[in-house]
Amino acid sequence: MKSSRQYLTNLILLKTALVLCFAFASYDTFAQDSSESTETVRVVVGSMPIPFAVCTNLTTNETSVSDVNGILILPKRNVEDSLEFRSLGFESLVVLPTEKISNEIRLNESPVGLDAVLISSNISPAQVQRDDLKVVDNLQVTSVVSTSAPSKSTDLLMNTGQVMVQQSQQGGGSPIIRGFEANRILLVIDGVRMNNAIYRSGHLQNAITVDPNSLEQVQIVMGPSSVKYGSDALGGVVHFQTHRPRFRRDGSEDIWSGFASVQTLSNNNSSVLSAMVEGGGEKWASLVSISKSEYGDLRMGENRMHGDSAWGLATDYIDTIDGLDVVLENSDPNLQVGTGYEQTDFMHKLRFAIPGGALQTNVQYSISSNIPRYDKINNISDGTYSPKWAEWNYGPQKRLMTALSWEQFLRIPGSIYTTLAYQNIQESRLKRRLGFDIREEQYEDLDVISLSSIWRSSPFKGNGWGYEMGVDGQFNGLESTSNTPEVFTRYANDGSKMLTLGAFASAKRTNEDRVLYAGIRYNYSAIEANYDLSSYAFGGLGFDNVSLKNAAITGSLGYEAPVGRKIKSHSSFSTGFRNPNIDDATKIREKNGVLLIPNNEINPEYIYSLDQSISLSPFEKRSKLNITVAGFFSLWADAIVPFPTTFNGNSVIEFDGEPVFVYMNNNLENSFIYGARCEIQSQFADNMSFNGTVNYTRGHTIVGGTPLSHIPPIFGRVGLLKNSSSWSFETYILFNGSKKFDLYGDAATDNLVEALDGTHTPAWWTWNIETTYDISSDLHLQAGVQNILDVHYKPFASGISAPGLGFYIALNTNF
Repeated sequence: MKSSRQYLTNLILLKTALVLCFAFASYDTFAQDSSESTETVRVVVGSMPIPFAVCTNLTTNETSVSDVNGILILPKRNVEDSLEFRSLGFESLVVLPTEKISNEIRLNESPVGLDAVLISSNISPAQVQRDDLKVVDNLQVTSVVSTSAPSKSTDLLMNTGQVMVQQSQQGGGSPIIRGFEANRILLVIDGVRMNNAIYRSGHLQNAITVDPNSLEQVQIVMGPSSVKYGSDALGGVVHFQTHRPRFRRDGSEDIWSGFASVQTLSNNNSSVLSAMVEGGGEKWASLVSISKSEYGDLRMGENRMHGDSAWGLATDYIDTIDGLDVVLENSDPNLQVGTGYEQTDFMHKLRFAIPGGALQTNVQYSISSNIPRYDKINNISDGTYSPKWAEWNYGPQKRLMTALSWEQFLRIPGSIYTTLAYQNIQESRLKRRLGFDIREEQYEDLDVISLSSIWRSSPFKGNGWGYEMGVDGQFNGLESTSNTPEVFTRYANDGSKMLTLGAFASAKRTNEDRVLYAGIRYNYSAIEANYDLSSYAFGGLGFDNVSLKNAAITGSLGYEAPVGRKIKSHSSFSTGFRNPNIDDATKIREKNGVLLIPNNEINPEYIYSLDQSISLSPFEKRSKLNITVAGFFSLWADAIVPFPTTFNGNSVIEFDGEPVFVYMNNNLENSFIYGARCEIQSQFADNMSFNGTVNYTRGHTIVGGTPLSHIPPIFGRVGLLKNSSSWSFETYILFNGSKKFDLYGDAATDNLVEALDGTHTPAWWTWNIETTYDISSDLHLQAGVQNILDVHYKPFASGISAPGLGFYIALNTNF
C-alpha cells in the first residue's frame, strides 16, 4: 500500500513539474508582449510596508493592489484624475489631480471597532478580498461583513453560509469545510498553528477558545493549503486574526483609547461583557482585551416543521439529591437542562517600532468552566431506558499562548516574518455512570513550542515575479493522566512527544490581470509514545512503545486570467497532506460500542484537488452584480480511518463493564470528494445589497461507493442588507437540506443515533434579522432576532438541538 501511494505521489508531482515548466514558459511568452513602463510606489505605515493596500482611480475605477512588501503599480492616470489609497485598519488617502505622488505613500492607522469583523473565504491565504481586488494567489476570495454581535467565534463561521458547524454541546462548535472536519481543518491564530498533536478526527471544539470580541478578521481558506500551512490543511484553513495595536501620530490623537461592550441573548439567557484598551505613540503600541461570558441552558425551537413531536425533546434530567442520582421529569422539555457553562478570555499585545520593522509580543489566555457533553448525558442505556451517565463533562478547558513576532523589511531582498510561540493546552474528561460513586477522570497537559519564518521577495520595477520561502517547526510534549490506576489514560500513560519540521517555496508571476502561482513543500514528522505496563489499565496491552516517522511532499499550481472583459477564470491543482498525530496513533477511546486502540504503523494521508471557478461581472461597476460558480474534485488517498481488528486474538472484548468491538486507525480508504458553490452578490440600489450562497458536497469511497463521514447536506445563506450613514439592517435566511440514511458515513462519527428516528436529518431553514444603530459617535447599538419562526432543528451530526427563537441586544461604547 505504501509503495502504491509513493508511486501515485511521485507520478502526480512529476506531472505537476512538467505542467509547471510549460506553463511558466508559455506565460513568459505572452508576458513579454505586454511589458511596458509602469510607475510604482511603496505604501507604508512608518517604515513598515502595507500589503494588499488598494489604489483606485476615482474617474475610471481602475484599481491595483500592493504586494506583500507594499509595492504597488499605479493605475493609469490622466491629469484630471484623483487616486484613492485605502487598506483595512488605515485611514484612506486621496491624491488630487494637482498633487504630485512621491515614491512612498504613507497611511495612518485607524481604530477598528467591534463591527469590523470580516469573514473571507476560498483560497487566498494572505489576502483580504474586496470586490476590486484583482490579484490573488489561487482561487477567488469572497467576504461577508458581520453586523451581528457573536458570542462565540463559531457563530461567525456559521453565519457566512459557507461553513457548516457541528455541535455536541453548547460549549463547542466544529467547523466543516468541503466535507472535512476536526484535525483535517487547520486552525491558525495570528500566524500560529492551533492544531496540535491531540487534535482528533471526529468533532473538535477548540475553536470556541478564541474570543470573537478580540478578532479583527477571520479568513477561511477553502481547499488544500499545505504548501504554505503544512499538515492538516486538507479541507481548508480558518485563520483567526486578532486586533493589532496601532502606532499613533504624535500629538494628533489621544494616546489611549478603547471600547467596552455588553450583550445578552434570550434563548440561552447568556451575557457577555468585554472591553479593550489600547494606547500608542509613533514607536510603541499596547493593547489589552478581556471578555467574560456566561451561558445558561439552551432553549430549542418549538415549531416542529419536520413533523415529529418528540425528536430532541429533553423530557428528563439528572440531579444528585442526598448523595443519590435521581432522574427528574423536565417540566419544560424544550429547555435543554445541563447545557450552560462559563468562559473567560484575555489578550495582551505590545508592539515596538524598530528601523525598517517591528517587534510584537502576544499573550492570550482562555479558560472555561466544566462544559457538559450534552450528547452523552442524554444517552439512554440499552435495555434500561434510563440515562447512562450521571455526569459527563469536559473539565475546564485552558489555552495559553505567548508569542514573539519580528517583521523586518529588507529593501531589495524582501521582507522576513518570524514568530516564536509557546502554547499550553489543558483538557480533561470527567464522567460518572448513573448510580455509581466512582468518577472516571482523564487529564491532558500539552506543551507546544513552534517557530516559523517566512521570507518574501521584493519585485523589481517592471518585473512581475514574486517569491516566497519559509521554514517552520513544532514540538509537542504531552502528559496524559487519570485519577485512578484502573482508569485508562486517553493517550500513552508514560509520556508522548511529536516533532514536525517543514520547508516550502513558491513563485508567482503577475502580468496585468493574469497570475500564475506554483509552490512546493517538504514535511517531516516523528512520534514517540511510551506505556507503563505496570499500570493495571495497560497491563495487557502487549507493547510499551509507539514510534512513527513520516515524510510528505506536496505542491500546488494555480492560474488566474480574464475570459473577455466581464468573466474571470481561476484554476488550480493542489495537493495536501496530514501526518498522523498522537491522537491517531496512540488514543484509547470507547464510543457507541467501539473501542479504538493504538497502532504504530500509520502513514500520512493525502489529497489531490482540482479547482475551477468562474466569476461573471456583467456591469462596469462590479459591485452591481457579481456571480461566482466554483467546483472542485478531490482524490483523498490513504485516508486514516478506524478499521476492525483484534486484541489478544479477540474482536470483541469487555471494556468499562460492557462488550465492545475492537478497532484501530489505519490507512485504508481511497475516496472521491467533489462539490460546487454558487454565490451571487449585488448592490442593486444605493445602500442596498443582496448576497446569496449555496454549497453542495458529496464524498464516497472508490471501492464500494460507501458514503464518507462529515459530508454536510446542501446548505447556504441568503441575505438582504440596507446600509446608511448611522444604521444598518439585514434580514437573512440560513438553510440546510436533508441528510438521508443512505448518505450517512460511519454511524458513530456522523451521530446517526441523534438523527430523526435514527434514519435522517430533516431539512431546515431559519429567518433572522440584525440591525446596528449609531446612537452617537461613541455609543453604538446592535440588536436582532434569531430563528424568528422558532423552528426546531438539529444541524447535521449534532448531538444538541439548535437555538430557538432568541432576541439579542448589544451596547458598544468607544472611549
